[in-house]
Amino acid sequence: MSLHTTIRGFLSSACRLARVRSTKTNLRFKDLHKIKLREPIVPKISNLEVSPDHPLWQFFADGSKSTSALRQSEELDTDSREWTSAELRQKSFEDLHRIWYLALKERNVLAREARLGEAMGMDDFRQINLVDLKLMRTQKRIKQVLLERQIAVERAQVSMQDEIQEYLQEFQERFVTCKANEINEFHEKLVRLQYAIFGIRPELSLELLEEEGGIDVNFAKGVSYVARLKLERYKKLNPDVRVTSDNMIEDFVFFLKDTEEALKEVEQLREANQSRHLYNSEVIPFLRNAIKNHLTQED
Repeated sequence: MSLHTTIRGFLSSACRLARVRSTKTNLRFKDLHKIKLREPIVPKISNLEVSPDHPLWQFFADGSKSTSALRQSEELDTDSREWTSAELRQKSFEDLHRIWYLALKERNVLAREARLGEAMGMDDFRQINLVDLKLMRTQKRIKQVLLERQIAVERAQVSMQDEIQEYLQEFQERFVTCKANEINEFHEKLVRLQYAIFGIRPELSLELLEEEGGIDVNFAKGVSYVARLKLERYKKLNPDVRVTSDNMIEDFVFFLKDTEEALKEVEQLREANQSRHLYNSEVIPFLRNAIKNHLTQED
């Protein structure tokens, strides 16, 4: 039997069955007037249950214990005053955060009540506006205090950066011109300096690659600083050397290896056209891969 014949047989059977009228009568409902229906449930507040922890209760003055959706004017706190800037300056960041959100919460309650009052046809919102104005002034002063603190931090950071740059310049001059019997001591100081200022640990490890922020822009600056410091020291002792480190690829070689060995490797990189300037977006990925390859070769 072919597939075509089988399909035609199924279609013929389906058509014949469709023409046969059902003789069963027990599928019909009888005596519908005898069926009793339950009375409809009339919507009432008593029929509704709202969790006392529902977030929308925060838009009511007393939360889940509120008995009215709209407070009367005498229930509003019109006698209190806004926080002064002098008072806010003495508060911690946690306290300012808390005061800000308490003010924001109360303003949300007032905004809901004002909108409800408008819907009910009320036209006198002077008391609500008075309280809202005090809260708004408090929030503005909190923002002003935070701005003052941010400016103070930025000025301190700028001042600190200036001091750091002065120290790095001074250390470079001393490192380059130090005597032969002092170089070991200066190398120890350099190890401590690169960790304290640039976050470069005395020994590189794979854990460094896994840490968030372990290799960042400051780390890259430290690599360049240490590399060029070592090169300047070598050039001071060998006046005939005129080589300079031109990019991060070369900086990493001088940072990682002995200067004399690094000079040979940099020359090979230049001859093979493998030394080039890296875009800012390429520096961090390059350092991560270079450190990983270095550690893998050591193992």
